[in-house]
Amino acid sequence: MLDKEEYQLIIDASVLYYLEGKTQSEVAKTLYLSRPKVSRLLKKARELQIVDITINYQNDEFEKLQSEIRRTFDLPHVVISKTLSDKNDTLTEVGKAAAKELLMLLHEDMTLGISWGKHVRTTAKYLKKTAYDNMRIVELFGAISYDMDQTDMLSIGRSISSKLGGKLYPLPSPIYINDPIARKAIVETPLIKGTLNMIENCDLILTGIGSIYSNTLQTLWDNYVDNEMKSQIVKNGGIGFVLAHFFDQNGNFLDMEVNDNVIGIKTESIKNKKIIAVASGEKKAKAILGALRGGLIDTLVSDEATLNYVLQLNEKLK
Repeated sequence: MLDKEEYQLIIDASVLYYLEGKTQSEVAKTLYLSRPKVSRLLKKARELQIVDITINYQNDEFEKLQSEIRRTFDLPHVVISKTLSDKNDTLTEVGKAAAKELLMLLHEDMTLGISWGKHVRTTAKYLKKTAYDNMRIVELFGAISYDMDQTDMLSIGRSISSKLGGKLYPLPSPIYINDPIARKAIVETPLIKGTLNMIENCDLILTGIGSIYSNTLQTLWDNYVDNEMKSQIVKNGGIGFVLAHFFDQNGNFLDMEVNDNVIGIKTESIKNKKIIAVASGEKKAKAILGALRGGLIDTLVSDEATLNYVLQLNEKLK
C-alpha cells in the first residue's frame, strides 16, 4: 500500500516525464531524487495504471487481416493486437484490447456473464474503473477446483465488479456433477436456481477459449474428468472448450455426458448469447478455429500472429 507522499511522487514524476517531456535526469533534478528512483517511480506508475500507454497498431495489414477473418468466418467483429516477442507481453496487449472493447459494449442495467482463465483475468486487470447503475456480474458455471489461483472466476468476478461498481453473483457449485439425482437436487436449491436463471438472461458474456492441450485443462482432468472420459473426448474429435463445454474442429458441441453434466450455462444458451472471446497463442489456434467455424462467438480479441495461424489452419484443415 502506497503512502500519500510516495503516490504524489509517482504523479509528479509522471507529469514531468510523460506530459512535459523532461528526461529522467531532468525529473530527478527537479524532484531532488536519484535517477534510479525516478525510473522506479515511472515503472510503478505503469504497473498501477496511473499512466496508461496506448500504441495505435492499426495499419493496412491489420485492416486486411480483420477483413479476412470477418469474411472467412462470418464474424461480426474482431479486435487485433500486436504480437510481441515475449508471450506475456502479447497477453498483456490482448488483455488491454479486450478491456477497451468490453467497456464499449457495457451499459447500465445489464448482466455480464464471466468465465475464468488467464485471458479473462488479464482483461479484468486492465479494465478502467467505470461505475454503472444496476450492473450485475454472474459466474457462468461452477468451480473447477478448490485450489485455484487468480485465474478462477471468483477472483476475476471480484475484480470486475469492483471496477464496474456492480454486484457479483457467484455459482457455489462444482463445475460438473455426474450423478443425475444429485445434480437435480443441487440445481433446484433456491440459491443455485436463482443464479442459473440470471445466467439464462445475461446480456453479454466475457470468456476465453480453451484448448484440450492447454495446461489449464489439466485441473479439469485432475478434479472432474477421468482418463476414460478424456479418451472419449479426444476420440469424439474434441479440440477445445468454451464455458466448460467441449467442441470439435467445426465448433459442434460434443454429444457427451461431460457437457450435459455442467452446472451452469447450457449449450443452447451459448449459441444464442452475445459473446466476446479473448484468446491468443499458437497452442489455442485449433480451438479458436473451431469456435469461429461453429459461430460460437460474436467478437474475437486476439493477436496478429495467432489470427494469421488460424487462417493457415483453416486452409489446411478444409
